[in-house]
Amino acid sequence: MAKRKGKGKGLYRDCRARAAIDLGGSGRTEAASGSGFLDHMLTSLARTANMDLMAEAEEGFWRVQALGEAIGLALDDALEDRSGICRYGSASVPMDEALADVALDFSGRPYLILSGEFRGEKIGDFEVLLLGPFLEALSTAARLTVHIRFYGKNDHHKMECIFKALGLALRQAAAEGERGILSTKGVI
Repeated sequence: MAKRKGKGKGLYRDCRARAAIDLGGSGRTEAASGSGFLDHMLTSLARTANMDLMAEAEEGFWRVQALGEAIGLALDDALEDRSGICRYGSASVPMDEALADVALDFSGRPYLILSGEFRGEKIGDFEVLLLGPFLEALSTAARLTVHIRFYGKNDHHKMECIFKALGLALRQAAAEGERGILSTKGVI
């Protein structure tokens, strides 16, 4: 069984970030990403995943990628060899006119598919083009395959649906499951 707690340090170009996760937590969040909007999204993620999350990034142009890496490494550390987890997770989250579908696999093979569009360039103080690099860094560091589809009219709603659906899918995939590793090869 995985230890359920993990830490990670991200470094992307000249930016550093760190994160700690407790998969057996209650959704408590301490976020200092440098973006109030991203902090709000990380809080949504942690609450729906029912995990405690501490995430902070130093100032700098690449802080979002460094933070995604730190969170991914913390997930990877918490799950160790992936023994005793359900491995797969999926969730759909509606928010008024918006909907996000997330399916994921703690496969050991990082891959990201992100399908959908935002109307504007920013939501609050967060540039929407940074969502892809954040999720790519997270999936690579966590050794996680993630497929995300979303649509809607309101960019805030679309983004929040994505983070909430990701949280629910992470909770499902990281939940305690069968003994051993859920793989025909016996290893992830």
